[in-house]
Amino acid sequence: MANFNSDSLFSEGPLLRRLVAFALPLMALNLLQYVYQTVDMVVVGHVVGEAGLVAISNATNAAYLVSAFVMGLATGGGVAVARAVGADDVPGQRSAYAATLLSAVGTAGLLALAGAVLARPAFAANAVPPVAFDAAVAYTQVVCTGCAGSFLLNAAVAFLKAHGDARTPLLLVGMSALVNVALDLALVGPAGLGVEGAAYATVIAQGVAAAGALVVAWRRYPGARVLAGRGRAAGAFGGLGDGLRLGASVAAVLRVGMPAAAQMAVVNLSYALVTGLLNRYGTDVAAAAGVGLQISTVAGLPCWAVGQAITTAAAQNMGAALPLRACEVVRLGARLNVGVTTGVQVLVQLLAPAVVAAYGCAPGSAAHDLAVLYLRITCSVNGLFYAAMFSFDSFALAAGSPRLVLANSLVDAFAVRFGLAFLLSGVLGCGFVGIFVAQAASPVVPALIGRAYVRRWSRLHLGGDGPHGACVGRPRWLK
Repeated sequence: MANFNSDSLFSEGPLLRRLVAFALPLMALNLLQYVYQTVDMVVVGHVVGEAGLVAISNATNAAYLVSAFVMGLATGGGVAVARAVGADDVPGQRSAYAATLLSAVGTAGLLALAGAVLARPAFAANAVPPVAFDAAVAYTQVVCTGCAGSFLLNAAVAFLKAHGDARTPLLLVGMSALVNVALDLALVGPAGLGVEGAAYATVIAQGVAAAGALVVAWRRYPGARVLAGRGRAAGAFGGLGDGLRLGASVAAVLRVGMPAAAQMAVVNLSYALVTGLLNRYGTDVAAAAGVGLQISTVAGLPCWAVGQAITTAAAQNMGAALPLRACEVVRLGARLNVGVTTGVQVLVQLLAPAVVAAYGCAPGSAAHDLAVLYLRITCSVNGLFYAAMFSFDSFALAAGSPRLVLANSLVDAFAVRFGLAFLLSGVLGCGFVGIFVAQAASPVVPALIGRAYVRRWSRLHLGGDGPHGACVGRPRWLK
């Protein structure tokens, strides 16, 4: 069997160079994927004003909560495919991809229905200001109803990334982003649809990207041809033996994907709950926090990209039975992540006032000053712990330990982000500043837990604490 993607294998060649080469387009890809929400917020902020910003910030939390499930399932599919790539197992890739598509489509239907039905009561419970309530509901219902495109896009992109191909998704999502920008400019203002128009733009643009990603994967990789091949056993939905393999692949995808989906849902639910706390401080605070969260999310995209590279590279090496090289992945990846994140946080601190103004918050206004304060607190030294947490959690996903990632997320999201926010803002009377501080503190404990897991994994799989017995040493910034 010819290897169609030898240049993308992490089980051979200079590891750091391949990690960087893979992570760079992933950074751009993640940025473009968030361009959907960012452009929505920028256009709505300038056309509709602060009420629109509040609506978008609340609706975006809800949309993330819904899409988190399929993104988690896609993560499970990506791990399964990457291991099959490392083992040079094309039928295994085909079964894992088919399982990912089936899981994504099924979950998309259920979550689309739930999101459309529950949007109004959920926003009412979360105390969304009346001036933004109807717009937030409309945005959420449109995005949920049309979420199939987003879910199929995640499944196809996960397959491509598992092969080490980040450039193709980048090109596809780049074209889709242009569609989104054009539709935003046409629908929000000139067409008079306001916030709801931004939702239509997002759904259409993601559908375009999904169609392109599915076609490219099918044409380029034999492992993506789930219905093709010679004879019944060649396709993923072929004979009895292949059906059994598909069932095993579904189980493998769900074993990683369901905890990963729950982990992402937990994180997004915690942000929605924190947004509910902030809504009670008025429109200025709610708008500022929404803008600040969007900017801090974009600032975190390089960190997530390196984490995704760690997952793919480590899973390929585990599939190829190379645990020492998998260990080297997380060691180099964590160092790379901390360095990149440090640079991004410095830029955020230097450019915070200008970036906030670009979102439609007029300089000197209360919303502008509060958003800058949000970034001063939440995009600082805590970014180093975020980088470590994402690096170690990404390795745990590749190693088949999604429950550790879920447990870490529960600590990050509820024990600290929401729990400490509630304590500081209410019981201790620190107000919304206490909520900002709680968000900044949330990754510290999970980073330490993740590091302990990686060291334990290295002892079990490499033996002892000799020169190759531990994946990570003690980082200087933790001394």
